[in-house]
Amino acid sequence: DTSTHMAYVAQQQLDGYDATVRHALKRKAAFDKRVLARSPREVIFSAGQLVQFFHSNLNTTFEAKRKILPRWSPPCRIKER
Repeated sequence: DTSTHMAYVAQQQLDGYDATVRHALKRKAAFDKRVLARSPREVIFSAGQLVQFFHSNLNTTFEAKRKILPRWSPPCRIKER
């Protein structure tokens, strides 16, 4: 009886995680559609511009020490194209 209940709880957690991931993908698709409709071109940076990049690998981490790391890099200048 206990093992059945634990399996049920584990399945509920997996179902919740699946729903969260599906919702995030749906929101990303809507966002991307809106952004691409506004500017459907490739972004090309020129020398001297300031840029930042996003550390997407920190989005899916479960380590507590990595959760507080900044997700955006400090501003960097483009040196050459």
